[in-house]
Amino acid sequence: MQAPAPSHKDRVTCKEVPAKSGYAKRGYRWMVESRFGGKRTRKFFRHGEAEERDAHIEEQEELLADMDKDHRKQTLDRDVQRDLSEAVKLLEPWGVTLSTAAAFYVAYRETEAKRDATTIEEAKKAYLDDIEKRELDDKTRRRANQTLKRFSKAFPERTIASLQGEDIQLWWEDLGGVVNQRANRTDVNTFLNWLVKSPKFPGVTNNPTPPAPPLPKRKAAKQILTDKQVGNLLAHASEEMLPAIVAQVFMGIRKEESLRLRWDHFDWEEQTLTVTEEIAKGGANHARINDIPPNAWKWLKPYRENETGRMLPTIKSLSAYDKALQALRKKAGWGEGNPWPKNALRRTFISCHYATHGNVGKTAAVAGTSERVIFTNYRALVKKSLAAKLWRVVPADPEDGAAEKVTEFPAA
Repeated sequence: MQAPAPSHKDRVTCKEVPAKSGYAKRGYRWMVESRFGGKRTRKFFRHGEAEERDAHIEEQEELLADMDKDHRKQTLDRDVQRDLSEAVKLLEPWGVTLSTAAAFYVAYRETEAKRDATTIEEAKKAYLDDIEKRELDDKTRRRANQTLKRFSKAFPERTIASLQGEDIQLWWEDLGGVVNQRANRTDVNTFLNWLVKSPKFPGVTNNPTPPAPPLPKRKAAKQILTDKQVGNLLAHASEEMLPAIVAQVFMGIRKEESLRLRWDHFDWEEQTLTVTEEIAKGGANHARINDIPPNAWKWLKPYRENETGRMLPTIKSLSAYDKALQALRKKAGWGEGNPWPKNALRRTFISCHYATHGNVGKTAAVAGTSERVIFTNYRALVKKSLAAKLWRVVPADPEDGAAEKVTEFPAA
């Protein structure tokens, strides 16, 4: 089959979507338009998809270059030369050039296509009748019928010839998630391909269905710290930062709550920590009294004489805390080649606490959050045996007489 001859109109262009357009409101920023052999396709890209956009442009430009190479090769082919010679002889009595004749024919076919007054509803009935005659399975017939019923209802009285790719894309974008959109797009694409090939509709020569929307990228699995990483972080923590890390990774305290904690919130006799409604994120709903676990109790040994004052005396803002934690992470070996997991301390506590106790209500109460948020934002899959190691991370203190199989780390 001969490749279409490249035209001066064949090109690949990238434009920014107008700020007030419907595409912009749906989050699209760029439109890449490709014109090959008189056919136009468009693909839209959202904010943050610059790499995908550039890759698509490169792919389309390579297709255009390959088409040009194929055309040059074909003009040297003997069969093509013979066709050209015969066409020139036929046109010579009329004083018409080959390019003029080709342009006339293309214009004629385009006009005929526009004259086709077949409505989408009429074409749909013909297609569904054909499916019935071919005796396809019930599932295929039912799905085609449901999809095309929605499609024709969205374009009442519209003709097939009047359909544009943008119309089809806007239609499927209102049909829920990407997977459902792709399924509906496939059904419509199959329907329009059938029309193009069917001798019943000679005026339908083009399928305007745009490319399918890309599948969403799967979210990366939630990551937590290992017991050795927690111990390493604590071993490098300053005297001021250490109790804040202990409170977050062993007792379910948020970093914002750490900034508001005072030493009088720690009950050294009861071995508890009271998070009052003034401290808790969410106020009274998330106020709580948490037990200080045995390993945290050992890390806090140097601070048990403290009865008043802020737990973080010099770190008084969230930005100052983040800077201090960043410096600590760098000191402990986290950096560009070893990225720090998102919300690492809180995710580690919640994941290990839930794995240990198997009670989401208890974990939510200790962490001062809801059961739903536990699963959507924090919980990672952790084996009970691995979770147990977190509660065995203790400072290396000979006077404490640490038990066997305990991960010990030097105190700061």
